[in-house]
Amino acid sequence: MSTVASNAHSDDQQPEEFASPSSVANRTPRAHNKHEIRQLAEEQRQAMIENFDLEVEDKIRSMMAQLEADKADLQLKADCEIAQLPNCVRDMPLKAFLHEYNGDVSTAVRGVLKLDNERQDSLVSLPETPLAIRLRRKAAANH
Repeated sequence: MSTVASNAHSDDQQPEEFASPSSVANRTPRAHNKHEIRQLAEEQRQAMIENFDLEVEDKIRSMMAQLEADKADLQLKADCEIAQLPNCVRDMPLKAFLHEYNGDVSTAVRGVLKLDNERQDSLVSLPETPLAIRLRRKAAANH
């Protein structure tokens, strides 16, 4: 009985020359010395660095494209806001508009047209600019 048990045990452990094809396929190739291992690790590091650099360059290109699109959108919005201003306000220097009229379009138009108090009352009020509307709504929401 002991010979049968020893034969069964030896059947489970096949020598390498009789190993099954699946066990051979699952093995990874081994480097024979430390130099080859270091060489392989260095090649992997270089490949990872090159891949990282490519990903970073792609991300930068993507962000630059988004920046250009945002810049064009902002320029268009600014142009639309300016186009809504009366010509007399658009033509005045920004410094004068801010210092003399505190950035108020209605006051600036009245100042440019030199309207006196009597004529101001009879004048139909000027349309509000989008900025004035936002400020009025913000002030109303805070109260």
